[in-house]
Amino acid sequence: MNLKVMKKIIACITLVALCACGHADAVEQPSPLTPDPSPVTLQQSPVNPNATTEARHLYQMLLSLYGKKALSGVVANVDWNTREVENVYKWTGRRPVINVFDFINIHASKDVNRHGWLDYSDLSPVTAWANAGGVVGCMWHWQVQANNGTNMTCSPGDKPGETSFDPAACNDPTSQDYKQMVHDIDQVAGYLKKMQAKGIAVIWRPLHEASGNTYEFEGGKAWFWWGAKGAEVYKQLWRFLYDRLVNHHGLNNLIWVWNSQMGDHDWYPGDDVVDIVGRDSYSALQYPLMKEFKQLQQEYPTKMITLAECGNGDEVHISLWSKIWAEGSRWSWFMTWYDYNYNSGNSDEHQFAGSEWWNDAFNSGVVVDLDEWKRMKN
Repeated sequence: MNLKVMKKIIACITLVALCACGHADAVEQPSPLTPDPSPVTLQQSPVNPNATTEARHLYQMLLSLYGKKALSGVVANVDWNTREVENVYKWTGRRPVINVFDFINIHASKDVNRHGWLDYSDLSPVTAWANAGGVVGCMWHWQVQANNGTNMTCSPGDKPGETSFDPAACNDPTSQDYKQMVHDIDQVAGYLKKMQAKGIAVIWRPLHEASGNTYEFEGGKAWFWWGAKGAEVYKQLWRFLYDRLVNHHGLNNLIWVWNSQMGDHDWYPGDDVVDIVGRDSYSALQYPLMKEFKQLQQEYPTKMITLAECGNGDEVHISLWSKIWAEGSRWSWFMTWYDYNYNSGNSDEHQFAGSEWWNDAFNSGVVVDLDEWKRMKN
């Protein structure tokens, strides 16, 4: 399954619309070094009242930088590694601050599956990154068994390679899907507990992009099974996950990030279970990003806003970060997506954000790299 196909389609649609409106070209830019003031109503601590010292410290650092500088971030190449960090270092001589690890393949972990091909219980990639001073992020492309009984997938539907897994099962403890939910959540919790025991705070972004392209055009729908039953069920599932991780498992090292797809306020789980609001964009032109940032800031005035995923879409090249910032966006951090072909040596050009983009970001004066971050922490 290509998790980016639908995002790229929307990127192309967005570009056409922008060109028709006359906004695709860059506007005159103010100095990228002039920050906007942060809103005065921002949430001052994590929503979990029992948050660990490390989680509170990380949140306070994000708060202190918000509106002034953006943290740099990348996602792992599929699962448990820092491959994209090293790409950025090769291009720029500097490393990003945040590395996001994905639990996408926990079903294939050696510690729970004798046929497993990787071992999530081996935390060495995570602890090495944390010990180097980096910020750990985690996301979860929550794969379940496909309708064919063989494959694993996130994609909802009735076809053999899709899944009819029911997110509403979070309300039915007698159902098999409920039992599978609890099993999977508890498995992830085990790894997060190991991080907590090591004093690692985690930027946690589960159940992302839930509404898919439901509000983008007629016929739009959820991309992942957790959004397949609509907003009310999704919010129940989010709260079920929050309760299971925080109250049942005592995971207090998590900073909870919820993803907006724009226009989907009905899907928002609530101020009491969300720390930060994110936006994923693969049509990352400065004008729409500025508009979306301002809209999210108005809709969620107590929350920091972040660009949780970004990169090039088909035929849409992400704007240079200096232009994005100068336009008026003040995202807390950004996370560029991985390029499997580039990392496998099958492409000479990074599909989502390459050397030119990263050099501009670090030279803009408004993006924090790992060395600067470590000086701030000390």
